[in-house]
Amino acid sequence: MSQPFALKQLLQIAETTAESAAASLGALNRQLQQHEEKLMLLFKYRDEYQQRLRHAGGSGLDGAGLRNFHEFLERLEQAILQQHALVVDTRTRVECGRNDWQLKERKSKAFGTLAQRFDAVAQRREAGREQKIQDDFASRANRAQHNAHGGGATPKNRR
Repeated sequence: MSQPFALKQLLQIAETTAESAAASLGALNRQLQQHEEKLMLLFKYRDEYQQRLRHAGGSGLDGAGLRNFHEFLERLEQAILQQHALVVDTRTRVECGRNDWQLKERKSKAFGTLAQRFDAVAQRREAGREQKIQDDFASRANRAQHNAHGGGATPKNRR
């Protein structure tokens, strides 16, 4: 019987870490999508609010109302800048996560390749061992059959 692949535990660890890195990358991608959606929503709010300001300015707006519009738009701009920074940071984290996953996936595949090669060598050895056993058995059977039919000494050897 063949011995187990010595690096099997390392293969399992590599596969587990690659799966974990893939899951982390998936979570980062979802997080990026959420941050981008929020940024788009903030842009939409800003555009809508600017349109309201233009409409209110055309119909006459007092100083306090105008100041409120501008203060709100300024807070909205700050929120947009913060959200944009968050999107940029998350994109960087996604790229790092992708690189980490690719590295771990390559490592896992390398151990997988080693395991396949080990299995192939073990199968060839086992097949060779079985063939040797069959050859020995056939050789013994042939000798036993030859001896059973009186083939102890050949006529040449007798004088």
